[in-house]
Amino acid sequence: MKALHPSALESLARRRAPEGSWILSVYLNLDPQVRASRRGAHKLVLEQMLRDLEAALEDPQAAEHFQEDAEWVRNQVSLHIPRGKSLVLFCDISEGYTYHEDLPVRLPNGAWYERRPYIRPLLDAWKEYERTGIVVVDREKARLLVASMGEVEEVEEAFQTPAVRHRSTAGTDHMRSQMVFQRRAATWSHWFLKEVADSLHDMIEEHGIDRVVLAGPEEVTAELKRILPKGVLARVAARVRAPVATKARDLMDMVTPVLRELDAAREKDLVAECITSARKAQAESPKAVLGLDAVLDAVNQGRVYQILVPTGFSASGWHCPACDVLLDHAPARETCPYCSGSLQEMDDVVWAACDRVLAMGGKVEEIGADGAKETLRKDGPLGAFLR
Repeated sequence: MKALHPSALESLARRRAPEGSWILSVYLNLDPQVRASRRGAHKLVLEQMLRDLEAALEDPQAAEHFQEDAEWVRNQVSLHIPRGKSLVLFCDISEGYTYHEDLPVRLPNGAWYERRPYIRPLLDAWKEYERTGIVVVDREKARLLVASMGEVEEVEEAFQTPAVRHRSTAGTDHMRSQMVFQRRAATWSHWFLKEVADSLHDMIEEHGIDRVVLAGPEEVTAELKRILPKGVLARVAARVRAPVATKARDLMDMVTPVLRELDAAREKDLVAECITSARKAQAESPKAVLGLDAVLDAVNQGRVYQILVPTGFSASGWHCPACDVLLDHAPARETCPYCSGSLQEMDDVVWAACDRVLAMGGKVEEIGADGAKETLRKDGPLGAFLR
């Protein structure tokens, strides 16, 4: 089972069904600890979700497409051998588009039939389980691991070569021999750490690592940090002490509390910066905005490059199908203030705004740290940095 790669999320966020077509998105919880997932009970859950979706479809063309897509999903689930805790499927059979992936984390059951893949559960999981590279190293051995969505995988192992040999001699020759030995050992150790730094750079590029933790004896991780290239050094989040033989799962347990503290501090700074920038903003060229209405207005203009949302926050709103505008409230006649078209009510306009920002190549930052979350809710409840 492979962890979801950032490029896959970006591709899903930009996927949109053509006119007259829809995409079926299905999330199935396969965790055996959940009663509804035991002994194939997830298939009954799937059938109920598909029936509920089909019953809600009013467009005959959409209903016809749905039957094709639902049949593909049923076949995939019936033949599927669980390799994780959740199964994610997207399909638009009329356009030849299918996607399925096992994930090592529990995601709630759900099904949607819309113009785009419904990826919010994936983004929530991605936020909680950011991609972390772990390098545990001493002067003779190094191990490189990737942690994502609660799973940790060892991707490379390296050993120092050539082996150091020492020949015993007496007197002055012995002292001179010891000095030569120590210099050679230090040189070989430095070369070895340079190789580790190169391997770490390659791992970051290949696996899309967001941040790096250096683990091992303090003097070794300090030396490794000094020789890292600037691009790699910028991703180093922390150093922890750990023996090089520490099991992968134990390493993850040691690193997680450190990363949570760093995340909380980063979210606090991000919220503070957004609030300060919004309050100092000039009317003609603001750098940030606060409030649901102001953020939606900036999203409609295509100006948001990063939106800040308190975890779990949602709000009802309105959408204009004609000009694709999002509103937090409707005018008295429930017509679009831009094109005078009819508005449709939405259960969660916040997620629609986040989806729009992602489609424009922006970022969504869910604020979960208690202090930062409460501050944003009080002053926002949404914030956004503008292009």
